[in-house]
Amino acid sequence: MSRTVSMEILVLVSLLTGAFLCYAEASTQCASAEFKCSNGRCITIRYLCDTGNDCGDLSDEQFCEPYHCHPLAFQCLNGKCITRRRFCDGSGDLCGDNSDKRYCNIDSSTQCPPGWIRCPSRSRCIRSSWVCDGLTDCIGESEERNCEYNTAKTQDSDAKSKLKSWVLRRRKPGSMADRWGSQVHRIAVALHLADNSTFDGGNRTGEEIRYELTTQLLHRLAKDREMSSQELALYIHALLVACMDPRDFYGDDLVRELRRRVEVSGNYTNPFLILALCNAGDIMTARDVERVTAAYDSQHRPFWTDSQALASMALSCISSRSSVPVDESTLMDMLQELKRRQFSNGTVDNFRTTALVTQALFIHDSYKKDFDLDSAIKVLTDGLNGSKSLLDTYYALPVLSRKSLLNVTSGHCRKEPVAEEEALQKVLEVTGEMMTVQYSVWMGDEINVGRTWRLRMRVNSTIYDAIETVAKIDNRQKVEYNVVDGKPYVAALNGKEDDSEMGMFWFVYLKTLSSDKEPKLMEESPVDIKLQPNQEIILWYKRGPWSGQSLILKPVTSP
Repeated sequence: MSRTVSMEILVLVSLLTGAFLCYAEASTQCASAEFKCSNGRCITIRYLCDTGNDCGDLSDEQFCEPYHCHPLAFQCLNGKCITRRRFCDGSGDLCGDNSDKRYCNIDSSTQCPPGWIRCPSRSRCIRSSWVCDGLTDCIGESEERNCEYNTAKTQDSDAKSKLKSWVLRRRKPGSMADRWGSQVHRIAVALHLADNSTFDGGNRTGEEIRYELTTQLLHRLAKDREMSSQELALYIHALLVACMDPRDFYGDDLVRELRRRVEVSGNYTNPFLILALCNAGDIMTARDVERVTAAYDSQHRPFWTDSQALASMALSCISSRSSVPVDESTLMDMLQELKRRQFSNGTVDNFRTTALVTQALFIHDSYKKDFDLDSAIKVLTDGLNGSKSLLDTYYALPVLSRKSLLNVTSGHCRKEPVAEEEALQKVLEVTGEMMTVQYSVWMGDEINVGRTWRLRMRVNSTIYDAIETVAKIDNRQKVEYNVVDGKPYVAALNGKEDDSEMGMFWFVYLKTLSSDKEPKLMEESPVDIKLQPNQEIILWYKRGPWSGQSLILKPVTSP
């Protein structure tokens, strides 16, 4: 009996020892110049993405795909991800575009790429996320100097990198139309404020988000023209950072629509709407100043401090980007009141409000007096160590990047914001000589227009090509076909099917946009009809005899 008890005690001790060791490993705190592996081990940042299994669980090689590179490794300008220790190491070109060597010894006329900064010596460019991360990347005077006097910067650098990686891991495999989810507008803004090269040309992550943002917004507009004003403002912000023009989104001026809604609103206007209009370059008025200050003054209920932070940012935007006079003392009083909301542990009401208030206090560097920035940053970094939501990330990432919603503009774009058709064309890989056509869906004998799209198609495209392009833009527009002699004919769209008993069928018509002539019925298969520039394709669901494909045949759904 005693031997059995001894064995049980020995097993228990062994289990407890193993559990303690596992806990100790999992709770290890890595130094600022180290990467924490998924198994808890710490390795130097320079081992990230070097193709070696330095962690032992391959977690150091997890975020090393082209355009999905860990922020503390080195992403070449062509998207390739390489180990950081090969940057400016005197060896050959590992990137293939020489971007790991191109900015190592530069003169004063050379501009650093977006998302990079010039070293204190002015002779080298490095990634801005590498400053105060514990590793020296500059020659001569180090970029790690004075970091001990900026504890918040040291503290948040690693948290920002981890948080950005967490956002990137949310990307789902599979269909390009649904990789980022319903909060893609917030993801676009958060990633841009964390890294302003997200929407640079050639960045595949940015291109994916831009494509999904376009298709999702088109879907929302087709489904529900009366989306909330707050969501409309979120989409305007996302279009700005994605270098797309919210004033010309498939013919819709979203900024003008938001302005219309603000003008007809009642006594209270959400200050976020004014901030979005200001960021989009809309003309500000004295009435906007009144709306913002009234919104601030009305928010005296508990936990409404976040609205006051948004009001402060909106007023600052009006002050700095318009000719409308703003009483700066009013703004400073707003900011001073926000500072008084901070508790001794650094919190302002709750996690998200702490993030929003800190964003607001970046205005005029107001955080430098009567506000404990280090404690506020610690609240955010500690809060992000456990479970977190996308909304938490959306509010916190700008703070960790020392930015705010005031930094949501198209100023980083290398040219004027592109029209959404151009962005969509790029991701759909539409190349070659192009032409413009229009695509419409008509319902009923009285011609109730369901939706109209303007498309840029390759020359010699067919009606079938246009139908399938729209289906990629809006999955509610997927078409089912009947196949006759191996060729498809439209049989159903968005649940509306050919109905011989009711005498309702889908017909395909063509007309020239500049012509007053009636549309012409096309009885050939859509694959056989080549389009001409400035034609309108009409899918019309109406009563009428349909002799061409009267047989009941095998239905085929558009891919």
